[in-house]
Amino acid sequence: MSGIVGIWNLDGRPVAPSLLTSLGASLSHRGSDGNYQWIRGPMGLACRLLRVTPESLTETQPAIGRSGIVLVFDGRLDNRAELLADLGNTHDVTAASPDPVLVLASYDRFGDCVAEHLNGDFAFGLFDPSRQRLLLARDAIGIRPLYYARARNTFLFASEIKALLAHPDVPTIPNDDMLACYLVSSAPRDTSMTCFKDVASLLPAHCAIVTPDSFSTRQYWDFAVTEQRFASFPDYAQAFRHHFTEAVRRRLRSAHPVAVSVSGGLDSSSILCLGETLRRTESALVPPLIGMSYLSPAGSPSDEKEFLLEIERQYGLAIERVPIGRLGLMDGAREAVWHVEAPFLDHQWNTSKRFFNHARSLGVRTMLTGHWADQVLFPQAYLVDLFHQLRWRDVGIHLREYGRWMTDTPPRFFRKRFWLDLAKYHVPEGVIPSLRWLRARRPPAWYSDGFCRQAFRHLLHRPIPGANRPTAHDRSLYEEVRSPYHVHCMEWNNKVANIYGLEMAFPFLDRDLLSFLMSIPGDAQTWKGVPKTLLREGMHGILPDAIANRKWKADFTHLVNEGMERDFQKMLDCMQSGSATINRGYVKRDALQEHLYRLRGQIQGAPTAELTWTLADLLGLELWLQVFLESRSARKESGTEEPILETVNTGGTA
Repeated sequence: MSGIVGIWNLDGRPVAPSLLTSLGASLSHRGSDGNYQWIRGPMGLACRLLRVTPESLTETQPAIGRSGIVLVFDGRLDNRAELLADLGNTHDVTAASPDPVLVLASYDRFGDCVAEHLNGDFAFGLFDPSRQRLLLARDAIGIRPLYYARARNTFLFASEIKALLAHPDVPTIPNDDMLACYLVSSAPRDTSMTCFKDVASLLPAHCAIVTPDSFSTRQYWDFAVTEQRFASFPDYAQAFRHHFTEAVRRRLRSAHPVAVSVSGGLDSSSILCLGETLRRTESALVPPLIGMSYLSPAGSPSDEKEFLLEIERQYGLAIERVPIGRLGLMDGAREAVWHVEAPFLDHQWNTSKRFFNHARSLGVRTMLTGHWADQVLFPQAYLVDLFHQLRWRDVGIHLREYGRWMTDTPPRFFRKRFWLDLAKYHVPEGVIPSLRWLRARRPPAWYSDGFCRQAFRHLLHRPIPGANRPTAHDRSLYEEVRSPYHVHCMEWNNKVANIYGLEMAFPFLDRDLLSFLMSIPGDAQTWKGVPKTLLREGMHGILPDAIANRKWKADFTHLVNEGMERDFQKMLDCMQSGSATINRGYVKRDALQEHLYRLRGQIQGAPTAELTWTLADLLGLELWLQVFLESRSARKESGTEEPILETVNTGGTA
């Protein structure tokens, strides 16, 4: 993990070193191992370096190639062996070369097609002085963020938006389309949009080429349409185990201890148990592994201690417990919004800070989590494929089996989802916008009519990713991976962890593992209707039986609602004293006051957290406007441009 930033004055003006230093300073939390910059006339590149992998211990950035090419790189390459084989003896690279050196050598070999030959989690900017071309690229899934903006005759890119906003010519203007989509429909039409009007996100699996006269983007990689069939279910489980093992092994490549955030659930426990197995069998290659878990109140619906004890007994481990902190939305909320750069609030922000700080105190620089396993390991759309094959009896068997294994979810939920999927994959494409309109969540009454109309315009014209995939199973997984909302979530996770000098890694979002899951039949993934059968069977002998046979998930609803109830008055005060959402026309004052007072008594004891989430969205928008717009305007008027908030400073100089 590192923080990268670049400035190119396209009209030839030299880059001011002080300006580049200022932009890089806003990323100081992303790298404690070095603060480096490179300037040649109108081009300037800077890197806040954090050394994670064994090869990175000798790394310096910006990295300069033999022909004068300059690179700033944030990430981890997973196909180093293949690259070294492709490059052969024609380049000055060895097995000990840092990842950026391999990227430079690959550019010498493959030119603008370099990204097609890279696999891993990465984002980079590469400047070729001889061709006067800047190449930007982002990994296939979008784990590492990369943003860009053009301000007059200057092109900028950076790991975080705040670095771009630090440039005096980049205005801080809210992108009303994106804000409306996020708060009302969660479905932006243009997936490169950010919450800032003049700042764009480079899409996953895309690269951009910038010259003094042009700018273009293209998709350099996509999931192939392939089919894999095995003779028996054990063969599928064995193939899954191979891909999952490789996904975990790749993310354990570190010169420092690696943490696994483990709850005791099936997904995170599989990562920890497999990682510990690899550590014991490949001790020369795998660093020390630390299991870390939140400690919920004993006996509560979120208490999973019994499953952690199963792991500790089987592996002789001592999993680090971090008590859940005081839950509430207001404590540190402005800090949270500043870091994620979006109107998103973490309901467990206090606990997250304590958790990440503890990991850092243990020398950890990489944390693995089980995020997105629910989405990619238990897709239900394969039932549509069974329906097409006239296997209607099997559809009924699978739906009934779901209820036996997901005891905390009403069976009618799965039946309703099946009928909705059946409609989705059968209606003509032109009818889908109308179905979206009918299914869309009605926006809370306090949002203005114009704000809501903006969101629904995007809802009606949103593209359909994966429409040409051959099966409903394949298409549903593709849609999940390419979901703009989930890409944004990955960006937010990345930014929050970076505050504490950590990089987040997601084995279930490994590119090759996802390709495998898309290529096999859905009923092989959910064999005989048992959710996540492939993971349960693939981890046989590694995962404790009590976890492999687990039939319920932890529920944090009570804690989330208690936090909202506790901070409700603070939220009211924030919303009613000089409300930015009202002043800027996003919210209707009278409707807001009427509904907030009425809703207060409905939070505590509610069966779900939907109302709390809705209120948190409103508060997130208010704080985002205050932090990024109101505060910056006040600073400009006073002639100061200090950072809006104090951040955790892990930056260093070199």
